[in-house]
Amino acid sequence: MLKKFYFVLFFIMIIFVAIISASIGYNMYNEEDSKNQIVESKNEANMDFLKEQEKPVDNITVAKITPSTKMTYEYFYKDDSITETVEDTPPYFLIDLTRNDLETNFSDWKIKSFSPKEVVLQKVIEGESTQHYIIGEYDGYIAIYYEKEINGTNLKEITDISLEGLPKEEQEKIKNGIKITGKDELMKFMESYGS
Repeated sequence: MLKKFYFVLFFIMIIFVAIISASIGYNMYNEEDSKNQIVESKNEANMDFLKEQEKPVDNITVAKITPSTKMTYEYFYKDDSITETVEDTPPYFLIDLTRNDLETNFSDWKIKSFSPKEVVLQKVIEGESTQHYIIGEYDGYIAIYYEKEINGTNLKEITDISLEGLPKEEQEKIKNGIKITGKDELMKFMESYGS
């Protein structure tokens, strides 16, 4: 009977060792298989990434000047620090140009902003602007003169403000001439006289 007991015990141990070996082998196989799956998924992800990077660059749109682009030209005069601004539509030779094209072909202009809706260009000019005025009198009315002749005349504008309605001191100042620099200052001055 003891022999049978040892035989059964030996048989149970062999079955137990076989089950443990099978489970260890199964786990090792699954672990190796999952490692392979991770490597395969990484390779697939890398391939997807590479495919995305291979997309053609032609799809990138570059901003260009169109016929509806608002062009703003700023002329900055160094001597009197005045900026004159002119807004316009783009001339035919600027249409379809990119920012790089402008920088290359118009290097004397600074590009302050560039988009298909609006382009702002600034040019620094040595000298002073034409925005130097003298408020004076013309036939009993307040008149605005350029300080320097432009197109053969100094007269810029005759207002409808009569000198007679002003105090004597103001009339004398205007008859002697009041110097003003800049359109903004000119507008402020004229507003103070009700124009």
